[in-house]
Amino acid sequence: MRALIDQTETGGQPSYRTKEGGVRLRAGQPSGTRGTPLVSIITVVCNGADYLEQTIRSVHDHRNGVAEYIVIDGASDDGTLEIIRANEECIDYWLSEPDSGIFSAMNKGIACSTGKYLLFLNARDMLVADIGKLRDILSQDFVLVYGKANMLEPDGKLSYIKGRTLRSYRELHKGMRICHQAIFFRRDLIGFYDTTYRLLADRVKIHDIIRSHGIDRTRFVDLAIADYFEGGISRQCFGLLKEEEFRFLSSIGRGYYAFYRKIGWFFRKNVKEPWHAFSKRYSPGPLR
Repeated sequence: MRALIDQTETGGQPSYRTKEGGVRLRAGQPSGTRGTPLVSIITVVCNGADYLEQTIRSVHDHRNGVAEYIVIDGASDDGTLEIIRANEECIDYWLSEPDSGIFSAMNKGIACSTGKYLLFLNARDMLVADIGKLRDILSQDFVLVYGKANMLEPDGKLSYIKGRTLRSYRELHKGMRICHQAIFFRRDLIGFYDTTYRLLADRVKIHDIIRSHGIDRTRFVDLAIADYFEGGISRQCFGLLKEEEFRFLSSIGRGYYAFYRKIGWFFRKNVKEPWHAFSKRYSPGPLR
């Protein structure tokens, strides 16, 4: 799991030397695509040796000759780099060097991608849709194509399925209605993520793209794209997530709504949840 704490340009490792590799850099080796890739699948990872390989293998099994695969590593020191090298035949390009967080790493992936669309699949998450079967939709002129994600608990149990048709970008004022790992972004329109947001940059980016280009240029597919494991940084740093949400909503003139949500969150965390815990602890047993 990528750490939330910023790394400097040297990542506290002055002697760290940038490393790179992949099929793209090995002359005479075939890549995972035939011709120009329709999709660039980007995985960012930092110290994910325990679960990166399942992500790599899921991409290998489902990219169906139309997607390139890029892995961006944040100077891991736990064996992640060994996993990447051991699976290099499945990776078109990989880069390992210090970065300043998850969205900084994603921006590096964007910079070295070549596909028409981008799909971000974090380490541990798994691709479950056959990309080749989406070829017709992805060959059209949509700015976003998005589907469903199987939201899994850390133990692998299905929690719920996320993803439905958006009616307006304003739905994103209320929360993340679709899963980032189930969205194909047009590479020529995405730009880069705003790294001043540590947790909310994906929601901000989706909102801005739809607001700029219109909901009619997006397409929902009723298909599970990825398995997404919950319990990551956003859940662990919920307070920071709320702070960033307040800043985001205030920046688009929805400060009053942000204030309302902040009050609701405060009430839930400091009144409702403690009361429920108290009631459960001291509730009388069943009557005899």
